[in-house]
Amino acid sequence: MRRPLSLLATLALAGCHIDPPPRTLEEISGFLAAHADCTVLSTNGTSSVLVSPRLQGRILTARVGDVASTGYVPFQSIAEGETHEHFNNFGGVDRFWIGPEAGQFGIYFPPGARELTRDNWQVPAAFDKGALTPLAVTAGSVTMSRDMKVTNLEGVEFSVKVERTTGILDEGTLATELGVSLPEGVSYIGCYSDNKMTNNGDRDWDPASGLIGIWILGMFNASDRCAVIAPFNVGEESALGPAFNDEYFGKVSEDTPDRLRVVDNAVIFRGDARKVGKFGLNQRRTKGIAGSYDFGKSLLTIVRFSVPETPERYGNSTWQVEQAEPYSGDALQVYNNGDDTQPGEIAADAFYEIESASPVRPLRRGEAIEHRHATHHFQGPPGEMATLAKELLNVDLAKVKTAMGW
Repeated sequence: MRRPLSLLATLALAGCHIDPPPRTLEEISGFLAAHADCTVLSTNGTSSVLVSPRLQGRILTARVGDVASTGYVPFQSIAEGETHEHFNNFGGVDRFWIGPEAGQFGIYFPPGARELTRDNWQVPAAFDKGALTPLAVTAGSVTMSRDMKVTNLEGVEFSVKVERTTGILDEGTLATELGVSLPEGVSYIGCYSDNKMTNNGDRDWDPASGLIGIWILGMFNASDRCAVIAPFNVGEESALGPAFNDEYFGKVSEDTPDRLRVVDNAVIFRGDARKVGKFGLNQRRTKGIAGSYDFGKSLLTIVRFSVPETPERYGNSTWQVEQAEPYSGDALQVYNNGDDTQPGEIAADAFYEIESASPVRPLRRGEAIEHRHATHHFQGPPGEMATLAKELLNVDLAKVKTAMGW
């Protein structure tokens, strides 16, 4: 039981064929403008971020240094329009979803379902199709809004107002955003989303009938020498829970231990799109920061996100109809795509994801929850990337390379 493994492989796409796909940021921008819409955010003329209000307010991709596009952009799916039965809000370095996914309080399966399968998994239409309405557009940000309704497995409906601001970050923000300065010869671009979800229904939310929260997913281009890096807080399992949860789609550390290692108190995971796998860190374990390093592109990606200081409920997205602990979910989730029909081969949609979630709270009518998710890209000499990785993730990239067998 798992969500669809490969959009191109499982959704029977038909129609427009993109050959060859756009490669440069300008080509991607033109493609988006032709098939949806595109707002280009830029601070210095060399690094840019592409946002599409029409495509649910997604930040699609960014350009940094020698890397023309950091985000996975599903060109064929976008060209065909929102015609896919299960899944349209797909792709981009930052997209808005609502969680949890599964369990008695999950919202991705029909009410009353007694089995959770790929056939009845469905991204709720409220944020799967249609635009977020732009409220304000500047050179550096886009603010959007939309009213949404979702229903959980037990048939409980939630009515919310979503407000989302996406924006660009430049070198001048690094001191406050990450507490670092930009090394000589390194290119940088960052982007963020500030997300707010208000209970605008006619009832207060009750934990006994389910709660929902904000879920932001970043989808990046996979490669055979890309490693996701997720540092975790060290401590007793009795106090903090397991160091990581890798039992979403089979236990990765046991089934394919070469794909997941622990180095310098961080989970190291392959981002190669050759095998479906997922792990997560709970609120007590995550440091509110994770990232990836592509050794081939010398591209360091850092994701930083909101984590409350006091313990809270998190929606559990494990694919079970009845969960014993529906509020024991993870604050950070990392997913690597694959195609079970071609073991070991690169999936047609070659991506991995770094995802973050807000807590789920019993919001009263008119109350809101907010969640910030920021993505930072650095590209430059390997030595400088190693220094930044050590400073930001407290991980030695040489050890990561050895652990992954590269």
